[in-house]
Amino acid sequence: MAVTRVPFPSMHWEQSPTHPLEQKKAVEGRRVVLLRFAPGFEDPNRCLRSHVLYVVSGTLELVLDDRVERVAAGEACWIDRGSAHQARNPGTEDAIVFIVSDVAPEV
Repeated sequence: MAVTRVPFPSMHWEQSPTHPLEQKKAVEGRRVVLLRFAPGFEDPNRCLRSHVLYVVSGTLELVLDDRVERVAAGEACWIDRGSAHQARNPGTEDAIVFIVSDVAPEV
């Protein structure tokens, strides 16, 4: 059985090419990422991919079709594939979020 370690503490934050308030530490070839959203971040795009996410610090809001879900530090959630959502940071500190994407099986 293989084990792949992810050395997030020693990895450098990479600036997102799509949003000035977003940085990431990504594992090439894997669906694992650590994201840092600065205060005021609001994703301009809606996403339909599935995710499991864990908020390490700060607060994340997920804007869904019918509501806004607030996920605080220490909380996690699952977003089903096809559930349109956008992320934003409504707080005054960075939101650090660990995400595993496309976790739902193809239907």
